[in-house]
Amino acid sequence: MVEVLAVQPEIALNDFLPIFVSSALVIVFGGFYVGIYTAVKVGMLKRWAMPLAYLFWLLTAYCLYVMGSLMHVGDTTAKALVVAMIGYLLLPHAVYYMQHQVHEQNEH
Repeated sequence: MVEVLAVQPEIALNDFLPIFVSSALVIVFGGFYVGIYTAVKVGMLKRWAMPLAYLFWLLTAYCLYVMGSLMHVGDTTAKALVVAMIGYLLLPHAVYYMQHQVHEQNEH
């Protein structure tokens, strides 16, 4: 019995630059998301800047989507990318929640 493996389409030569740029923007926009989120949480920026952090998260997710679609990722990899982006959205919330809990337990 012979297994047939699904062959992914090759990446077009013209797609290499957009893939590179979108993957670089994932890093840049992700850094802005975490940086602005952190700056708001520690009081370096006013609370009105928080929507800007979420805008950068949306840009990060969009660039990751563009990169994945240009690379013709499979279903499993696409699901992993979605889970990664949800985790990346929630991770700063979890960190600052735990930091607040530790501060409350040790301060009082």
